[in-house]
Amino acid sequence: MRRSRKRKGMVRVDAGRKMIGLEEARNLVLANLESRPMGTVEVDLADALDRVLAEECRCAEDLPARDLSAMDGFALRATDLPGEAPFTLPLAGESLAGHPAERALPKGACMRVMTGGVLPEGADLVVPVEHTSGFEALEGGEIRFEVLPREGDNVRVRGGLRRKGDLLLEAGSWLGPAEIGILGNQGRARVRVGRRPRVAVLPTGDEIIPVGEVPGPGQVRNSNAWTIAAQARRAGAEVEILPPVGDREGELVEVLSQSLATHDLVCTIGGVSAGTKDLVRPAFEACGGKERIEAIRIKPGKPTVFGGYRAKGHRAAFFGLPGNPASTLTIFALLVRPWILAFQGIGAERLLRPRQAALWFSKVRPNRRLQALPGRLRARRDGTIVEHLRQKDSSDLFCFAKADVLILIPENEAPRDGDPVSWIPLFSVPD
Repeated sequence: MRRSRKRKGMVRVDAGRKMIGLEEARNLVLANLESRPMGTVEVDLADALDRVLAEECRCAEDLPARDLSAMDGFALRATDLPGEAPFTLPLAGESLAGHPAERALPKGACMRVMTGGVLPEGADLVVPVEHTSGFEALEGGEIRFEVLPREGDNVRVRGGLRRKGDLLLEAGSWLGPAEIGILGNQGRARVRVGRRPRVAVLPTGDEIIPVGEVPGPGQVRNSNAWTIAAQARRAGAEVEILPPVGDREGELVEVLSQSLATHDLVCTIGGVSAGTKDLVRPAFEACGGKERIEAIRIKPGKPTVFGGYRAKGHRAAFFGLPGNPASTLTIFALLVRPWILAFQGIGAERLLRPRQAALWFSKVRPNRRLQALPGRLRARRDGTIVEHLRQKDSSDLFCFAKADVLILIPENEAPRDGDPVSWIPLFSVPD
């Protein structure tokens, strides 16, 4: 394995703005939620998919609650087995799924049993029907067995899956299809989950037009807002896309004030750099907001703004995102999505846990800022690798269609193929 290349250099702070590292930025973002109580709601199980569980789920009884058959066949006692096969035993009844036998298994007999059926009292093994003369008894009322089984064969023993009191799901679990099934198994028709944050997406700039219109000179479609809204919904938020606001500070202050007062999180797009029409920062301050992050030592997304807002007992968080599509998507994955997930109850340790893989197809050049680059995980015989996907610049959104992670390259480094690199999930919930 070859060593990473490094480049020396100083970090420049633009226009007097304090520039901080990504780790500090992520900690500041999550600290925004520490002093506010987690909001929870109770929902029907049908509405719990892709929510965050707000209370632990423990096993109400042994699973399975009784010894069950794992096969269609016949229940026997091990003590009734002869020394060799084939052998016959009289048929003494049956035990079906949902209709257990009403009496114990007589000594020296067998009972017909189906998969999931309760083993009759006294039985301790099951012989599959394909190893017998069939479900119907022979002329003498017996079943012939072609193999010699052992005690415990084909039995799902009581408590074999989980014992009463075992922890099934922790508070903070993301509820996917399997988790929904577990809750249903435990009779949870109603489930307490973390409240979804109300998120407003506010594009800014005179150049923004609706996605259904044809751009004129210098105009761009409002695709960024849809990208951000989709990322927020994927993370569990309730999202409202607001109409674009042009480069008019008074109008921006008015819309931003209303949005902060009625949402848990507001994400503006564009207008955060150092141009004459970059009005988002002064507008946020005019609303009474307080900046916590002025700039981040990262590429792309350096001019990102983060802050808090409080008025009349209501609190909201604010992100001023860059206008370039790849920058917007990247900063959302790094900072906004963790805030949305933490708001619903997923722990910071899970959100910030480092993950590593070997880098391949590296096209990395060193930069004085940490680089967040699109990547794709690949499984190989010798382990998981992460492929660096080619990206032209911070306006290139197209490469993200194949990406599932962001590769984090430290300042002044350029790892080569085979070097270990850190990565974070791009769209999925962290394990």
